[in-house]
Amino acid sequence: MKYPIGIQTFEKIVEGGYVYVDKTELIYQLVSSGEYYFLSRPRRFGKSLLTTTLESYFLGRKELFRGLAMERLEKDWTVHPVFHLDFSAADYTDATALDSRIELTISGWEDKYGKNKAEKNFGERFYGVISRAKEQTGQKAVLLIDEYDKPLTDTIGKPEQQDRNRALLQSIYGVMKRADSSIRFAFLTGVTRYGKLGIFSAANNPQDISMSRDYATICGITEAELHEYFDDEVMEFAKVMNVTKDEMYELLKRKYDGYHFYPNTEDVYNPFSLLGALCAKSLDNVWFATGTPTYLVKILKKKNFDLTKFNNDIAATAESMATFGNGEENVTAALYQSGYLTIKSYEQDNNVYRLGFPNEEVAEGFVRYLIVEYAEKKIDELDADFIQLRRYVQANDVEGFMQQMQFIMSQIPFESNEPKMIEANFRNMLYLMIRSTGRTVSVEFPVLGGRIDVFFETKECAYIIECKRDQSAAEALAQIDEKKYSARISAPGKRIVKIGASFSTIERNLTEWVVG
Repeated sequence: MKYPIGIQTFEKIVEGGYVYVDKTELIYQLVSSGEYYFLSRPRRFGKSLLTTTLESYFLGRKELFRGLAMERLEKDWTVHPVFHLDFSAADYTDATALDSRIELTISGWEDKYGKNKAEKNFGERFYGVISRAKEQTGQKAVLLIDEYDKPLTDTIGKPEQQDRNRALLQSIYGVMKRADSSIRFAFLTGVTRYGKLGIFSAANNPQDISMSRDYATICGITEAELHEYFDDEVMEFAKVMNVTKDEMYELLKRKYDGYHFYPNTEDVYNPFSLLGALCAKSLDNVWFATGTPTYLVKILKKKNFDLTKFNNDIAATAESMATFGNGEENVTAALYQSGYLTIKSYEQDNNVYRLGFPNEEVAEGFVRYLIVEYAEKKIDELDADFIQLRRYVQANDVEGFMQQMQFIMSQIPFESNEPKMIEANFRNMLYLMIRSTGRTVSVEFPVLGGRIDVFFETKECAYIIECKRDQSAAEALAQIDEKKYSARISAPGKRIVKIGASFSTIERNLTEWVVG
């Protein structure tokens, strides 16, 4: 099987004989139901492939859809002039990058449909080519804009450059309103939806299908699709891993599945990660290795976000998840839209979503990245320390992993002098260190009569950790016994390990612990 890793063009996938998971029934539904759409999905989630599939469809490339659902559904195959503007390839921190990209694209369209010297700015020229295309072909135009938000996201923290980029984009997107009578279909994709940057106000307001039940699986790979298209490959992978096929499916599910873009819909696998793993026959952190936007970490550190809530305990409304705002104020939206959080459950009575890590790849990768940022060191300088920490936890060597956490924390610069801020950073680091070992960690874990500061499990043990700031470890251990936490957790067949720990705001580290 040929895996289309890094290939984002529908034509190239089909003609090159690469595997294509058929999404054309949903695409037919999309093009038949409306005219203006916006779709937000995380990076490398198939947005560009979807856009180029739409391009091939509207260009009437019927031969590319042979054997797909679209061949059965579409009867007319009308050819439209297609204007495809892709912002994914450039770095827009360069002051001239956006101008160059737009100029190059519009010049190409003018070569095809003609140029009017009276049209001076980008907006006028774009409007002109759309109008001439309709006149020359007799068909309305199709507008496809991929990664519309990249010129804005690249310039977070550079307000002057971002304002300039925004103005240029508004002149382009505003054409959708002026040229409405000449447009058959428009589709915009991006990672984030900017609310206060005024992009969408310049255009005909597109229908946002980012959190639509009907299109929740239009990008990504479902469990059913994994079985239908890749069953033999999963079997081969299982042989390499020396597990059964069912066990291999479960490993893939834990590692790469878990995305939800609407409550109670099918899980979706990250396609880039899944295909990469199947091709290499290795369970690597494929998606995360391609890079994490630095602006996310900057936002988290600036806002002092409680990282311990990443364990399926971040509450959000649909409105707060849909709009990124000015790039700094809405941490939850930034994390959700970027793919680091996903919908885990929905409380219909309160209209509240619960968000958390979608899968192990994201959890492990994000924790690893954050630790590096908090420690202000390179990852290779910390790898050996965290490998050792994982070994201690796997061996249930309590003294070993507590000493190792103390050692790692000694390398963390606690910049604030405010005791509450120091304590918050300590809690975040404690969570990150334990989470980095592959364990699910609950902070302030609710039990009858109180909340356990830190709770996690290994195959053999269940750990209850009570932390005291500037108090003795003995007092912390006494609280575990007084509140009978051991009797109030469910860990059948496991040894209960009780740890009282003390954190000093003066030394800014774990200073002592007692094991009960």
